[in-house]
Amino acid sequence: MSILSPVSSAKSLLSPKANGYAELQAVKPTSVLQPPARTPSYASAVGGSNVQKDFLHLTPEELFTKQTVTEIKAVQRRLSADADAKQEELRLMVGERYRDLLQASSSIISIAQSSKRVLEAIEESKRAILLQNDLPLPPKTATGFSLGAEGTITDRHLFSLQALSAHMRVLLDAPEHLWRFIERKRYLQAAWLFLLARVVHRELVSTDDSEESPWAEDGIDVHRDFPLVQRQWDVVSQFRSQIIHKSTLSLRDITTSTEEVCATLVTLHLLDSRPLNETLSTLLQQRSKTLQSVIAWKPEPKPTENGSKVIPNGIAPSMSVRDVTQLMKNTSNAISQTISTARIIFDREVTGRSLIFRVLGSVQYESTKSVPDIPSELQLSTQSLLTQLSSSANFQLLPYEVRSYKPYVDLDSSSASLTQPIFDKKLQEWFIASCEHWKNSAAKWVLSLSTVKDVWNLRTSFKRFLSSSGLNEQEKFLVSSNTDIVLHKRVLEIWHRALGEAEGQFKTRLLSSRAALGIDQLPDPSPADFLFSTPPVPILSQNVKSFADTPFQKYQQGLKQQLVGRSGRLDGIISILEQCARSIQHDLSIMRNAVGEASTAFHDSVAKAYQPTANSLAGNVVNIIGETSKELKEKLEKDTVALVFLARVTDVLHSGSSFSDQIGCGFKESHAFKEELRCINEDILERWRNITIQRLLDEPQFQLNAQLSQTRGPSPALLQALILLAEDLKRLGIVFNPIRHQEVVRDTMGFFVQSVLERSRDTRDEQTNFNLAFLWKISESYGQPWSDTTAKVHQLLLTSVRLFFTTLLSFFDDKLGSKG
Repeated sequence: MSILSPVSSAKSLLSPKANGYAELQAVKPTSVLQPPARTPSYASAVGGSNVQKDFLHLTPEELFTKQTVTEIKAVQRRLSADADAKQEELRLMVGERYRDLLQASSSIISIAQSSKRVLEAIEESKRAILLQNDLPLPPKTATGFSLGAEGTITDRHLFSLQALSAHMRVLLDAPEHLWRFIERKRYLQAAWLFLLARVVHRELVSTDDSEESPWAEDGIDVHRDFPLVQRQWDVVSQFRSQIIHKSTLSLRDITTSTEEVCATLVTLHLLDSRPLNETLSTLLQQRSKTLQSVIAWKPEPKPTENGSKVIPNGIAPSMSVRDVTQLMKNTSNAISQTISTARIIFDREVTGRSLIFRVLGSVQYESTKSVPDIPSELQLSTQSLLTQLSSSANFQLLPYEVRSYKPYVDLDSSSASLTQPIFDKKLQEWFIASCEHWKNSAAKWVLSLSTVKDVWNLRTSFKRFLSSSGLNEQEKFLVSSNTDIVLHKRVLEIWHRALGEAEGQFKTRLLSSRAALGIDQLPDPSPADFLFSTPPVPILSQNVKSFADTPFQKYQQGLKQQLVGRSGRLDGIISILEQCARSIQHDLSIMRNAVGEASTAFHDSVAKAYQPTANSLAGNVVNIIGETSKELKEKLEKDTVALVFLARVTDVLHSGSSFSDQIGCGFKESHAFKEELRCINEDILERWRNITIQRLLDEPQFQLNAQLSQTRGPSPALLQALILLAEDLKRLGIVFNPIRHQEVVRDTMGFFVQSVLERSRDTRDEQTNFNLAFLWKISESYGQPWSDTTAKVHQLLLTSVRLFFTTLLSFFDDKLGSKG
C-alpha cells in the first residue's frame, strides 16, 4: 500500500477548496503508485482522449441531446471509473496518516488537560503555603468526607453543612472578639472583623434572584432552618456604631502612638465611609476637646487641718510654679503631638504619598504581602485576623473568597485623597486657633506666679521643652513668641505691683513718721550720736539646738545703718524704696545673664517697657515728699523736728541712696528726680533756718545786747546761740557728706549773721561792737563766697565803732564842760 508524502498530506489538509476536496490535478501520486487497471478499457470505450475531453465539457442536456445511448453509457462507465479511482486514492492518502492525526489531536487535548491540572495544582499549593502560617488545616477525620480520584467531593451535602457551620461560627464568635478588640483599642481589627461578619452574613442570606443560593442547591434554606443567623447578625450589627464612637473618642488621647491613630482613622474611613478630609477634621476636633480639658485642669485643694478638701467659698486653689509649668508643657505637648501626628499620617511632601493613603493601598494587596514603607502594626489581612480567633481551625472550611476578603477601597476617588494645600491650610488654621486659646489661658495661669524669678524659671523650662517638640521652626517661633508675650506682661505686672506697694508703704510710713514727730515727741538722735551708740548684741535662746544666723544678720544690718547714719525710723522709710529697686535690678540681672539672643531680646524689651513705670514711681515719690513738705509749712510754725527728719529723707534720697540708680529710670528722669529732691531739700532747709535762728534770737537768755562780757569779747549769748545752732546742724544728718555739709553750714551761718546784723543796726553799745567784730572774723574765714556778707559786717562794724567813739567823745565833752 502506497503512502502519501508528508508534503502532499499537508497540502491536502490545508487546501482552501470547499468541503475539503482537492482537484484531481492537485493530487500527484508518488512514484510507487501505479495507474488504475481499468483506465485503458475506459479510453478505448469512449474513443480516445479527444472524445474524453469533448465529453467532459458537455452539459447533461447537451450530452443527452447530441450523443447516443451507447455513448452516454460509455460516459457513465468512465465517470464511475473515475469515482472509484478517486476513492482508492483517498484511501491510500489517508490510510495510515489518519490515525496519526487522531492520535495527535488526542495528545493535544491531553496536554491541555494536563496543563490545566498543573495550574490548579500550583494554585492549590500556593493556597496551602499561604495558609501554612495562618490557619491550621482541619483534621481529615473531622471533615467527614473523602475525595475521589479526580478531586470531586463524594458527600457534597455534608460538606455544605460544614461550610455553613463555619459561616455561622464567624457570626457566633464575632461579638466576643469585637468586645475584646474594642477594649484593647484595636479598632482597625474590630472594623475588619465587623466587615468580614457582614460578608459572611450576606453569603448566608443571599437573596439574589439572578443566581440561585449555593445553599439552596444542597437543599438548605438558611432563613427557615437557621433563624439564628439573622438574630446573631442583629447583635453583631450593633457594634458598628460602638466601634465608630469608641474609635472617635480614642483620638483625644495624645499618648496614643501615630500607628494607632492612623489605624483609627482608617477604621473611620472603612467603617463610616468618611473621606480623608473628614478624618483629618475629626482628628483635629477631638484634639481640640483634649486641649480644652487640659486647659480646664485645676489643682486639687490642699487638705485642711481636719483632713477635708473642701474649697472655701468656691474659690479655686492657687497653682504653684510647678503646676503652672506642667500645665504649660501639657498644653504645648497636646498641640505639638497633634501637629506631628497629623503630618506623619497625612503629609505627602516627603514620600509623595501619605501614610494613610499607603495603608489604604495595602488593603488592596495580597493579605500577607509585606509593604516595606508601612509599619507592621498597620499591615492587616483576613488570614491574620482569623488566626487571632479562638476557633480559627474551623474557619479553614470557609471559602477562599471569604478567607481572602479585603474591604473595598477606591483609591482613585476623591474620598481617598487629600491634597497637600488643603491639608496645610486646615492644619495651620487649627494650630493658630489652638495657640490663641492656649495663650489666653496661659495669661491666667501665670497670675499665680508672684516673682520674676518664678516667671523666668518657667520660661527657661518651657523653652527647653519646646526645642524638643515635634513642631517646625516657624511653629516653634510662634509658640515662643506667644510665651514671651504672656510672660512679658506678667513681669511688668509683678513690677508694677511691687512699685505700687513700695509707693504706698513709703507714703504711709512717711506720714506716720511725720505724725509721730510732734512737738512732744523725741526726735531721732543725730547721726554723730547714733554712730557711737551701742546696738544690742543678739542673744540666742538655750532652747535653740542649731545655729541660727537671723539674729546676727539683724545685728550686722544695724551696724551698717550706724555707719551711714540712718536711724531705725529713717531706714524704715528709705529701705522700702531701696529694697524695691534692688529686687528689680536682681530680676533684670537674671534675664541679662541668660545666654541666647532670645533672652537678650526679652530682657531689652522688658526693660524698655518697664522704664515708664519706674519714671512714674520716681515722680510720685517726689510728689509725696513735696506734699508732705507743703503740709508741714502750713501746719508747723515753730517745730523743726519734722522738718529735720524730712530734710534727712530728701538728702538721703538725693545723694546717699541707691534708689535712683537702681530703680531703672532713664538718665533724664533720674537727673530730674535728684534735682527736684535737691530743690525740696533747699526749701525745707530754708524754712528750718528761719525757724531755728528766729527761735534762738528770740530767746530772752540769748539777747545779744546784754551786759558787757567780762572777757571783753563776743557775748555769751552769741556763743551759746552758735553752739545750739551747731547742734541743730548735726541733727540734719549731713555730716557724712563734707561738701554738702560745708554748703549747708555756710548758708546757715550766713543767714545767722544777716539776722544778727538786722537786729544790730540800731544798737550802739560796746558789746555789739565786740559781737560784730567776732562775726566779721567768721565771715572772713569763709573767703570769697562770703565777700558780700563780710563787707556788710565790716561796714556795719565801722559805722557802729564810729558812732560809739562819737558818743564817747560827746560824753567826755559833756563831763569836761560841766567841770570847767
